[in-house]
Amino acid sequence: MELSEFDVRYQPRSAIKAQTLADFIAEFTPSQDELDEGDEVQRTTVRTPTKEAPFKLAYGREAFIPAEVHIANHRVMKYQDKENEEQLHLDLDFIDKVRMNAEQRTARYKNLMTRQYDAMVKPRRFNIGDLILKKISMATRNLAHGKLGPNWEGPYRVINYKRQRSYYLEALNGRKLEHPWNIEHLRRCYQ
Repeated sequence: MELSEFDVRYQPRSAIKAQTLADFIAEFTPSQDELDEGDEVQRTTVRTPTKEAPFKLAYGREAFIPAEVHIANHRVMKYQDKENEEQLHLDLDFIDKVRMNAEQRTARYKNLMTRQYDAMVKPRRFNIGDLILKKISMATRNLAHGKLGPNWEGPYRVINYKRQRSYYLEALNGRKLEHPWNIEHLRRCYQ
């Protein structure tokens, strides 16, 4: 079968044998050592909330990943055992302060995320006399309708509320529903 003017020909292949597929998967699956190196990178990456790497918070010192040891950089070139020991002792003296700062940064970060989320939330509220629709639960759904049945029923009228987001309802014919409904299961009815 000729596919183009450039004389490209299609030749169907036979089915891939199970052993060939297994060999292919084995060749391109990373070894446990390669996966462990990925974990080391994960532990040495600075996290946004704390502004510190998890390794430093645990051990009081920045970690070297194996690839970094073999690269000639300033830290590797200027390494001296005695200075390193002194620096380790100093770092261990300050680890509590580093952890405390990281904990404070995490609290500030969580508060910021909470404020940003809460700024997007639009509170809903109904007044007495409003017409609303009530969500049909799986327990009360008519199975004869299937998935194309209605998702909301009503309208109902709000007759009372005991606390915020909890409303007592009555049908338009005057029949009161026996228990309050959370606003999560209600929505305004526009007629």
